[in-house]
Amino acid sequence: MSKLDPAPSMASDFETVDQRLQSFLGQLLSEFGILDRIVYKNKNQHRRCSYFQYLLKVRRDIRLLKSANPEEIFRSSFDVINGKRPKQKVQLLESLKRKKSDSSNKQTFLDRLLGLARLLSQMVEPILKAATQHLYFRVGSYAILSGVGNTEPAKGMSLSQKL
Repeated sequence: MSKLDPAPSMASDFETVDQRLQSFLGQLLSEFGILDRIVYKNKNQHRRCSYFQYLLKVRRDIRLLKSANPEEIFRSSFDVINGKRPKQKVQLLESLKRKKSDSSNKQTFLDRLLGLARLLSQMVEPILKAATQHLYFRVGSYAILSGVGNTEPAKGMSLSQKL
């Protein structure tokens, strides 16, 4: 075993984490499809509601996430960590030590990974706010509906008794 190869138990742990990340990413993309359809269908009706504004922010962030190509970033990082590409691992470690030149517009691997993590952390707040705002809206509408439901039968009974 060379210095660059991880221990066998660590390799299986990395494979498990890699598989879980890939499955979570697949679930996220399928749920994005559902969210995109919901937003598209209800855009005109709910566009001024605060929870819908948060949903629009989440939709925008997920589109940015898709454009960052997280599958490729995760695959590359786990290939390097597992030792499938040991030469790239050495190059990666050396490139992390060096400063990035300001003249190049190409993003380094570390910059892409940090940007992906930053985007995911920024998505948490709008998701939670949309969920709580929509929850309060739903509770209020149920209270109103139950109040209307309680008064309707009484009116109906009084009218039927008069006839």
